[in-house]
Amino acid sequence: MAALVVICGATSQDVAAQTSAANTFRVFVRGVDTGIEEVTVLESPEGWTFRGSGKLRAPVNLSMDYWEARYDRAWRPIELTINLTESAKRWSVHTTFNGTIASSDITQQENSQRRTSTVAVDTVVLPNLIFGAYEALAMRLAGAKVGAELQVFIAPQDALPATIHNVADETIKVPGRTIAARRWTLRLGGGPAKLEMDVWTEGSRLLRVDIPTQMLTVLRDDIAGVSARLVTMARPNDEEVSIPANGFSLAATISKPIGAVEPAAAAGKKKPAPVRLPAVVLLSGSSPTDSDEFVAGIPIFAQLGSALADAGYLVVRYDERGAGQSGGRQESATIEEFALDARAVVTYVMKRRDVDPKRVAIIGYAEGGWIALLVAAREPKIAAVAFIATPSTPGTELVLEQQRLLFERGKMSPALQQSAIEQQKKILEAVVSGKNWEEINPDVRARVDTPLYRSFLMFEPAQAIVKTRQPVLVIQPMLDREVPAYHGEQLAQLARSRPRAKTADFVQLSGVNHLLARATTGDIDEYGTLAQRSVSPAATLELTSWLAKALVPEPAK
Repeated sequence: MAALVVICGATSQDVAAQTSAANTFRVFVRGVDTGIEEVTVLESPEGWTFRGSGKLRAPVNLSMDYWEARYDRAWRPIELTINLTESAKRWSVHTTFNGTIASSDITQQENSQRRTSTVAVDTVVLPNLIFGAYEALAMRLAGAKVGAELQVFIAPQDALPATIHNVADETIKVPGRTIAARRWTLRLGGGPAKLEMDVWTEGSRLLRVDIPTQMLTVLRDDIAGVSARLVTMARPNDEEVSIPANGFSLAATISKPIGAVEPAAAAGKKKPAPVRLPAVVLLSGSSPTDSDEFVAGIPIFAQLGSALADAGYLVVRYDERGAGQSGGRQESATIEEFALDARAVVTYVMKRRDVDPKRVAIIGYAEGGWIALLVAAREPKIAAVAFIATPSTPGTELVLEQQRLLFERGKMSPALQQSAIEQQKKILEAVVSGKNWEEINPDVRARVDTPLYRSFLMFEPAQAIVKTRQPVLVIQPMLDREVPAYHGEQLAQLARSRPRAKTADFVQLSGVNHLLARATTGDIDEYGTLAQRSVSPAATLELTSWLAKALVPEPAK
């Protein structure tokens, strides 16, 4: 069984006068909806009982027929029962607790074994890959403080300490209400092997779990929809607006310099006209993201937007179609249609009374740079374009490259790697051509046979950039392991080779990863252990310095 770890903490037991509550959670692996788990929490005078069931699709392939964990009122574990099927193999685990001794009977198919472990008297019991146990954790954390340590039993394997490293209040907006949440950062184990995760709670109930190193997120059903939005940073003069797009509206946040707030008109006096500011529109990639571009605990766009606003710019970031509070759907969209959405935002910005329409720049992050290329080619009034960690190769080449980088971090044999590469090539060919799907697993086809993925694979940055004329800035994080360093160099060279185009600048950010954060290795596995989860000041300094040159106001006549 895979060793995915989590902390637990509380709930009830089946007896008379008990109370119960149930929740459904959705599990996402690498951003893909992988399955659900239903959890019931029961409380009685005798103690707490957690029980649940669920099903997780590939790559986990786990069916939870039934599981139950019981505690007494002093949080001493009593019993754990698990019945599940993992990759077609039947498992059952029955663990009983007597003081500091946990005795587990483990059965796989026809094979049985007994294991005895030493645990804390009030240990939190965490069955592998059963995320309903986090409901108990949410209740256990309710009264805890930073620095507190819980003892966790990864049943039926290991006992580990779990330390509360940080606690932060968060706000989540869903249709009709605002949720006051709390995010607990926990570190499991000790030394370099420790695992970090974020556990989100509403009161004493579980909302969300993030394990960045495993690219895994668990969300309560009411915040799993694209209409839910995390409010990560709010400036005093932020403005929430709705921008008409192509048959729907895009929800956007506008940040301005604090000094640019329009003064209230004195009684009986006309309100003064606002100062016209240079403006920046931030463009994210083609996956469903909200205006904060929240990745691995870092609200990339919220932090960039705030820094750029402090530097004197009006900054617009928006929920993509089908995400956050924006309308529209992504199923039938293409990169070209995302570019139409972005152009609608640019048009809206240029018409604002507080924006200088001749000083509007767009900044594309990751594949958002591809959208920026399309928008800049179609909207010559855009004054400047910047690309951050943007791929320079076609989509098909990028997918195969990222697969190879994944192999380099793993331990798969060369023969298996080659087999996987050949299978990936067949999938890509089927997506692009629309043929030979009979050789592809139906579950795989359901995920990749979409207009968006097809347009992604067929996109050619080298062809798109030729159609742009604006001044260009290419920023390349040198520890980027998702879009390696050569992409920045190649994209900058393509920009310099444009016929009749303006300047092209290239900046390398040493010691910075794909998330624009300071890092040591840049590996995805490092995301969850970063000392600082914030955008590097070097990135914002390079952007503001370049924008100051690219968006020079015209001299007064």
